[in-house]
Amino acid sequence: MKKIFGTTLGVTFAFIVLVLVLLANAQEGGKKILRVNGAGMASDQVNLWAQRFMETNADVSIMVIGSSAGKGFQSLVDGTAETAMMSRDITADERSKANDKGLQLIEKPIGQAAVALITSARNPVNELTLGQVKKLYAGEYDNWKQVGGPDEPVRCISRRVPESGGAVFFQSKVLDKEPFGPKTMFTETWEAIIKVCSTAQDLPIGIIPHTRNLSGVKVLGIKRDDASAAVTPTEDNVKSELYPIILSFKFAWNDKSKDPTIQKFADFCESRGRSK
Repeated sequence: MKKIFGTTLGVTFAFIVLVLVLLANAQEGGKKILRVNGAGMASDQVNLWAQRFMETNADVSIMVIGSSAGKGFQSLVDGTAETAMMSRDITADERSKANDKGLQLIEKPIGQAAVALITSARNPVNELTLGQVKKLYAGEYDNWKQVGGPDEPVRCISRRVPESGGAVFFQSKVLDKEPFGPKTMFTETWEAIIKVCSTAQDLPIGIIPHTRNLSGVKVLGIKRDDASAAVTPTEDNVKSELYPIILSFKFAWNDKSKDPTIQKFADFCESRGRSK
């Protein structure tokens, strides 16, 4: 785990350096800079939209940082980002902090993302029902044989609640707001979950944004119930809402900024996010 933690720190530091370089280049070019920070569940899609937006808005440079809903909102409050990506509701404490800073919050639904379930490529289990996933993550099941797999222990992995909007949604949607099981392992990044599932000697199971690079792990098919067909979170299955674990994400920003670029980019993303 120390190796994974060190790798995560290295990636984070390198990303921060890259963002600083991009900001410096944008400032030298006289471009309007828009910093978007927040939910890793949404960041891959929003970054793609940002690239497309900048193709027709050459005077704007958009920096998309995938961290977490909590960190994204804090960056909005601190003034280190103009827009927060939220994959969960803004908490009462966060609203209080925004109010103390004099922010006038605007929230706009943007799109959808899927929570994928991944495991080791060596795991013979290919699919699970929502009920089985709940029992695994609630700690009721602790062995793969209880879901038709090998006689090996299960290690469930998630991001932290309430820091991660994806984890908050998963707890609400799949666990029916019940707590995660006492043996659930929590990580600081989605990348750490992928790393564990791809390299561990045991057979862990983790939740992850469906848009991440999931080579090296097995993406499990999810069934709504025993009578349903298993569905994987492909782009088509997410757009058609066939996949059963889909969350909505939104942008939040300070309306007092009176920055038309924020609204323009939000409208652009919404138009793409709502298209089927």
